[in-house]
Amino acid sequence: MKNKFFLPICLVIATLAQAQENNVSLQEIIQQSLQNSKAVKVAEAAKNTSEYKVQSAKNNRLPDVSLSGQYMHLFTTTNVDLKIPMGNSTGSSGGGIEPSQLLLGQASASVPLFAGFKIKNGIKQSELMVDLSNLQIEGTKENVVWQAINLYFGLYKTQRSIDVLNENMVRANQRVKDFQNFLDNGIISRNDLLRAKLQSSNVQVAIDEAETQYKNINYRLNILTGQDDSKIVHVENVESLNTLHQNAGDYMSRTDVKSYDLKNQMAENQIKIAKADYYPQLALSAGYIAMDIDKVASVTNATNVGVGLKYDLSSLYKNKAEVEIAKAQKLENELQKETTIDKAKVEMNDAYQKFDLSKKKNNVYKEAVEQANENYRIVKDKYDNGLADTDDLLEADVQQLQAKINQIVGDADEQLAVYEYYYTTGILLENIQ
Repeated sequence: MKNKFFLPICLVIATLAQAQENNVSLQEIIQQSLQNSKAVKVAEAAKNTSEYKVQSAKNNRLPDVSLSGQYMHLFTTTNVDLKIPMGNSTGSSGGGIEPSQLLLGQASASVPLFAGFKIKNGIKQSELMVDLSNLQIEGTKENVVWQAINLYFGLYKTQRSIDVLNENMVRANQRVKDFQNFLDNGIISRNDLLRAKLQSSNVQVAIDEAETQYKNINYRLNILTGQDDSKIVHVENVESLNTLHQNAGDYMSRTDVKSYDLKNQMAENQIKIAKADYYPQLALSAGYIAMDIDKVASVTNATNVGVGLKYDLSSLYKNKAEVEIAKAQKLENELQKETTIDKAKVEMNDAYQKFDLSKKKNNVYKEAVEQANENYRIVKDKYDNGLADTDDLLEADVQQLQAKINQIVGDADEQLAVYEYYYTTGILLENIQ
């Protein structure tokens, strides 16, 4: 007899333990999304690429060193005319020498001394790219966190709504049973029973729709956080956040606005790089040459050191277009920044107004729950005493159900609006710790 009840009890305990295990907080969801987000990993990989480009730009300051060697076969028709006096000979002649091969080895090194500041500005440009990559990582993380928060609150609203609907479903099914008994005893008409069954069916449809929505949100949350697709997530109650003031944030904290400051520095630097072609290039060079001409001469230890100057005169008229392009890009960047700031201001205002509206609506929803509960109690009492009909009772039931769901959604939306305002002002990551 003990074993008969032991197994069901164990199953209940195991089910409750599993539900508790999958119960996660908002902070856990955020942490999982940041750790496993593919978008964040892509942004971090892009930063690594930018850091390697910095090293590549710095390598331009290092000397260029090269080694080369040549072997050339000479045909018998080769004429050798020596210009160097040969002993007592009064003429210059090859003396019938017929070399058959030529060996040439060469080593050279060149160090840039001045390149119109192109190397210096190239390094600075690549370093600014690293700074921009860091901002892009921050912006990507903020977007991922905002997605996680949206999904978490969506799951919370759906989960709590299902709970309320299930509670109402129990009452609706009980009402159908009661009405069936009333019909069997001739107290009510068949039409009243049908209306009760119809309401029960409507509640069941609402539960099915909510469960489908719950599964979809749950799946998207698992993908975002890198969890098993089939994992069922149960969320905890959302914590109440402090109220907001309209000046609680500033658009200058947004990564998309801050990125334009870096892009503006890069545009100014690009102008300097373009102007570098107006200057001559100066380099220090050194080399070593070894040569052997069969039967004629052998040259070794021919070292050389010198300075090379190069000036492309065509750049005086060709490079003007490149400079103008760089200037135009700088102007375009400045205009885009102004457009982004205007967009940020609009988004911040919309988010604040949304928060203000959600707070007002939530206050109404809380009052509406009390009113709906009291209304249902009064109508139910009247119905039990024959002073109200079935339509009045079912309508009061629907109003009470809707009021409860509205309050759940209202509580969540008010808190979500706070996070949305943080997101639009660029301080979301600072306020989730």
